[in-house]
Amino acid sequence: MTFLDVLDPAFDFTAPEVLAAQDAGWYADSPLGPLVLRHAEAQELLRDRRLDHGGDDYLRRNGITSGPIHDWWVPMIVNRDGADHRRLRGLVGRSFTPRTVDLLRPFIRATAEALADEFAGTGATEFVEAFADRLPLAVMGKLLGVPAADHDVFSAWSSDIGLIFALAAGGGAAARVERAVTGLDGYLDVLIDEKTKHPADDLISTMVAAWRSEGTVTRGELRNLLVTLVFGAHDNTRHQFSNTMVTFAEHPGQWTLLRDRPELAGRAVTETMRWRPSAASLFRRVAGDFAFHGLPLPAGTFVTVAVRTAQRDPRAYPAGRSFDVTAVREAPLLQFGAGPHYCLGAALARAELGEALPILARRFGPPVIAGEVTWRPAIGTHGPNELPLRFPVPS
Repeated sequence: MTFLDVLDPAFDFTAPEVLAAQDAGWYADSPLGPLVLRHAEAQELLRDRRLDHGGDDYLRRNGITSGPIHDWWVPMIVNRDGADHRRLRGLVGRSFTPRTVDLLRPFIRATAEALADEFAGTGATEFVEAFADRLPLAVMGKLLGVPAADHDVFSAWSSDIGLIFALAAGGGAAARVERAVTGLDGYLDVLIDEKTKHPADDLISTMVAAWRSEGTVTRGELRNLLVTLVFGAHDNTRHQFSNTMVTFAEHPGQWTLLRDRPELAGRAVTETMRWRPSAASLFRRVAGDFAFHGLPLPAGTFVTVAVRTAQRDPRAYPAGRSFDVTAVREAPLLQFGAGPHYCLGAALARAELGEALPILARRFGPPVIAGEVTWRPAIGTHGPNELPLRFPVPS
């Protein structure tokens, strides 16, 4: 069996040896356990009720048995199943609707134009700081009701909390996650009190009102949900924007095609998410012994889905190892999960990219990488920490 060291700082989920392992079989071995490389098996496992998210077992394997991270992660909605999960998801889902997302589209467009104005004509720009970070942050603030004056501090916290999925990579990730959880807990406690006294037209006010009138969740559960929402509405989308720019820098002809055919925006969003997803990997824990396609999976085993690898699987996506914004991709993306735990924020992320990409393509030529790109760990939420870009004037 092929062994792939996903904890190596230089590991790449689409390196030739990884794609060769995908051609040879549906999984490989790794320091984290079985690594699922093919789309069909990945989708099947993400929907399999014999696996869960691991809860405190995941933290224990990474040396965390108590403290702020433990108190946030273990009761988090992702680690709940069945009726308990439906109860928590219901509080968010009935407020965070497709109509909510559609009402945000004019704000997304206006914000994208304003941010593009700031770096137009400047030559090179640090894209994460100038755009990828600020657009999702502004949208998150608008949606949840977080004052603009607090966006900068939220940016650091929501970025660091995303390292929860890369604890095994070390590098001080646990300390950064702990600081972020502590900061967000304290801030959101104050914000809950503020929205209780002075409700507004935002998601937090709606959730606070439901909590107070119905009592279906505790205050601690409400705060936990809000911490998770802040992280989900900002960090994943921030990295997806930056990953998208790296992809178009590698495929400038596709950028020009999008500029000339803005109606391709929806397909372009799907293709960029498929090609370089911000959720490079997902994990699940085996709840009870079973065998899967000939592989024994003892209880407690952690299975890692190599999302970025599986989303280039030619068995699921014809010509899947080529990037093409005109392609119609019928196989679903894996990065948002599947089944009852499918990501609530998927539609918002699509809307942000779908509104912003045509604006950037209309105003600028294909992005050119203008310096060193530094990256988050390969596992978990993956994308550039720093992305210096130059945008030529379109011809």
